[in-house]
Amino acid sequence: MDDIVNEGAKDRFSSLRITEQPLLVREQAFDRLRDAIINGQFPPGTRLIERELCEALGVSRTSIREALRRLEAQRLINVEPRRGPTVAHLTRLQAEQIYEIRSFLEGTLMKHFVQRATPKQVRMLRTIFGRFEDAAANQDVPRAVAIMAQFYDHITAVAGAEVISDVLQQLTARVSYLRSTTMSQKGRISHSVTEIRAIMEAIEQGDAKAAHRAAIHHVEQAAKVALAYLDSR
Repeated sequence: MDDIVNEGAKDRFSSLRITEQPLLVREQAFDRLRDAIINGQFPPGTRLIERELCEALGVSRTSIREALRRLEAQRLINVEPRRGPTVAHLTRLQAEQIYEIRSFLEGTLMKHFVQRATPKQVRMLRTIFGRFEDAAANQDVPRAVAIMAQFYDHITAVAGAEVISDVLQQLTARVSYLRSTTMSQKGRISHSVTEIRAIMEAIEQGDAKAAHRAAIHHVEQAAKVALAYLDSR
């Protein structure tokens, strides 16, 4: 029965548990659930049962319900009559539109970064990219995805593009499971290294237009792989 927490469920959710009770426990609950969806721990279609989540995270039902409302607002979950909240599926059309918008925003973001970054900030970006190359060489997809998030976080912070960042975060969250899946496709991670290296080199040369073009190309190539994956399902 759904409202009985079995041992399997406890094992599955053990990594989510919040062991401390800070004032912002509701924020922690939301972050843990959002991360679990983004990294694929809760794949599309997974039912999110309140009692199991309360037990797993060690928080109140009120905290879980607030987190679920926020996840629904970000379109990471759907709440269906009688079935309750489930992790949202992404249609091909939705994915196509998300990647199209991302290409525009990320291209714009790169231009802002080139225009504002100091040499020290560019060197920091090169350091992050070096870690990405290392993860890719070891075929460590989860680490590579996490490092790329740091790469874009740094670019966003330097560019001062708060509005672009807010929109990109929501769009990226909706395709994160797809990104991890497609990055695992044969040859994709090495192509990603090549594409991001082109972005990095344009930035180091101070060429905002080239960085803009390289960023758009990278998103377009990622979109091709992601849409092909969706078509094959």
